[in-house]
Amino acid sequence: MAAPDDKKHWLEPPEWWKKAKPLRWLTILAILFVAVSVLYTAKVVIAPGPHAETQKFTAAAEPAPMIDQLKSYDSVASVTARFDAAKVKYALTSVRPAASSKYPPRDTDTIVVQGYAHLGVPGNLRLEFFNDRLFEATFVPSELDEYVDKLHAADKRLKRERDGRTEILAGPMRIATNVDFASTDTGLNLQTKPYVIWQDQRLKDLLDEWDRRFVAIPGKPAQ
Repeated sequence: MAAPDDKKHWLEPPEWWKKAKPLRWLTILAILFVAVSVLYTAKVVIAPGPHAETQKFTAAAEPAPMIDQLKSYDSVASVTARFDAAKVKYALTSVRPAASSKYPPRDTDTIVVQGYAHLGVPGNLRLEFFNDRLFEATFVPSELDEYVDKLHAADKRLKRERDGRTEILAGPMRIATNVDFASTDTGLNLQTKPYVIWQDQRLKDLLDEWDRRFVAIPGKPAQ
């Protein structure tokens, strides 16, 4: 006569599960705790809801002209596509803090173009973006004497001031330059770096407001 099969079915629970009800409940509670923790993490950390003011800090507006064909509120993709089409070499640096429902987005991008030509004069161009919107362009000419005359001829609003520094407001756009001062004997002796800056004050004010209100929020990138 064959001996009975002592092997247990693989679905049959272990003996301690049958005998120890307290341990059974502890195991069930532990499993539930892990499941709730995973769901909470998925909801809060992995897929946080947007901050109530996200729209305010990411919305588009009527663009303002900047250097050449660039405009404020241009996206990173549109600017890089233009540079790629023109075979202009550039370096792109991006900062993407983790999304959180505790603060609005603060994504920043910087594009630097070495040897960019403005008004036919080579120099360095730096573009700053806040939440995928161009808000600041800075051009530093490498041939100052030639550039000063060309800049004044191209933009009659930039009049020569006595102190050599010019700043105007054209709607939301602030345009400032020190090329006149940098080209003087004093400026040359001080090795003053010449620049022209185009800055959309609407976006700059929003960035300043973000830093003022949310600067203590964990995850903000170091400036």
